[in-house]
Amino acid sequence: MRRLPGKIVAMLFLPWLLFASGVHIDVDKKEVVRGDTVTFSVTAEGEKVEFPVLTEIDGFPILGTSQRSSISIVNGHTTKSFTKSYTFAPMRDVTIPPLEVKVDGTLHRTDAVKITVTDRPKGAVPGAEAVLKIEVDKRNVHVGEPIAFEVLLRYRRRANFVQVELASPEFSNFWIKKLGDVEKSYDGDFVVEKQRYLIFPQKAGDYRLGPLTAKIAKRVRTKPPISDPFFDDDFFNGFFARLQWSRIASNTLDIHVDPLPGGVQLYGNFTIRVKADKTVVDADQPVRVTIEIEGEGNIDDIEKFEPHIPDAVVYSDDPVVREWVKEGRYGGSFKETITIVADHDFTVPSFVLRYYDSGKRRIVEKRTSPIRIKVKGGRKIVASAQTSLSQTAGGEKHSGRSETDRASSERKPQEGTFPGWLYLLAGLLTGAGAMYGYGKLGKLSIRKKESDIVRSIRRAKNDRELMDLLLPYAREDEEIKEALEKLEENLYGEGRHKVDRAWLADIVEDLEHRSESRSSGE
Repeated sequence: MRRLPGKIVAMLFLPWLLFASGVHIDVDKKEVVRGDTVTFSVTAEGEKVEFPVLTEIDGFPILGTSQRSSISIVNGHTTKSFTKSYTFAPMRDVTIPPLEVKVDGTLHRTDAVKITVTDRPKGAVPGAEAVLKIEVDKRNVHVGEPIAFEVLLRYRRRANFVQVELASPEFSNFWIKKLGDVEKSYDGDFVVEKQRYLIFPQKAGDYRLGPLTAKIAKRVRTKPPISDPFFDDDFFNGFFARLQWSRIASNTLDIHVDPLPGGVQLYGNFTIRVKADKTVVDADQPVRVTIEIEGEGNIDDIEKFEPHIPDAVVYSDDPVVREWVKEGRYGGSFKETITIVADHDFTVPSFVLRYYDSGKRRIVEKRTSPIRIKVKGGRKIVASAQTSLSQTAGGEKHSGRSETDRASSERKPQEGTFPGWLYLLAGLLTGAGAMYGYGKLGKLSIRKKESDIVRSIRRAKNDRELMDLLLPYAREDEEIKEALEKLEENLYGEGRHKVDRAWLADIVEDLEHRSESRSSGE
């Protein structure tokens, strides 16, 4: 008789290898009450074990996993064993399918296991003594619309649970706000523990919330080390006892979330106002603009305002948001301060707040009025004084007078007996003398001003005062810009930076001298 080829023999034995006894599955219970959890464990022996990655069983999510290993030595033979456990909460009859496990490169498969779910327990099981439930006030909402979400744990007093742990909800595409602590009350023979939340959907779609889980523990007495009636007393029961934990699961809820029309992100009812601390300011001095928003709704989703003002230094502080809950409604206040430094007149632009009004059921747009800021001694004044020295793009210089004035001057006849060139020479000498004297006085004035600024920087009492003094130089020096960033972290973050005032004063002094040199060169 011909022997079968090795490959055929291997194929005949392959099913036996796949269902080898080296891998097996254990279930803590095959019949559970709806809401109770099932934990199944897969155990394999070998050097290298690869367990399956599971996220659900027949549509019910895996709530938790754990893994352990052990080593046994019998007659000098070492055996390694690995076990991975999975927990889920079936709400109907399900079957745990065969699971594939790779052990030392060989594939194995476990048996399928059927789980029966009942409404009423047989005997005393945790599900008979405790029920976990989740509730919402509405199931059809818009993006950003708050939903009142409650977690209720109800258990019998005589169950004598000594410890209860409610799992916090974590739902994808929902922002969750916890409201207060657990509220405990009594309803006949039952204890009721309630935890309230507000949840805000962040994205449109259909969602299933839950199940949530709760862990409950009883104290179970263990056998005392000495069998003696003396130890059979309540005093010793606490010494010879351990906690026996069980887990229960809640129901699930389906939520439908509609998108907000027009691309808006806010839902509720808000007011907005803007004010400036001054409307007339000296050149290169800061103006602080405050934006305040109040109302009901997802106040946390208001984004930071960052206005653009040409040729100005603009610093926006991180907004300060304060929340409140009043009669089940969520809202709060939003406050942002913007610092602006410029050397010319400018306008604080209009700020726009668009949201879906919860009462009017339509988009509302609120717009603030622009604020005009007058800058004294700024670029506009200097430019008008030096108009006669400005140059066009083509390189032609002009006096700043109109064409009519120049034509009239050219047509005007010469008066007096002096030649025209003598008048011109006298005018030039007089103008040069005036400009020289004006320049000297200007330099003295600037130098005095510069000295005052440098002196103020050296003597700045706090970070806020120092920041105001340095803001006009933010665009002129990288080291000053870096110092401003540190000061901003100190004032509005968790920064604890030390800033050398003397060093910064020297930098500003150098900048002023260079500016003076450029002015004299002109």
